[in-house]
Amino acid sequence: MKPPLFPITIAIDALPFQTITLDFITKQPESLGHDTILMITDHDCSKVSIFIPCKEAIDSEGVAKLYAQNVVPHYGLP
Repeated sequence: MKPPLFPITIAIDALPFQTITLDFITKQPESLGHDTILMITDHDCSKVSIFIPCKEAIDSEGVAKLYAQNVVPHYGLP
């Protein structure tokens, strides 16, 4: 039995990076000390994705720091 899906509903008047999704691409060959890619996608407005190298052992505080360094300067807070 499959669990029910709960899709994100699209907001017609959404601003860039107001609704985001986060995903990790893991088990990559190590490069410059990184083995994972954090993918942050603007869900409603533009479908733009930002790919940020990181370590697989990253915690929530580390993700928040990467978001603050790589997304907030360009798009502000959601």
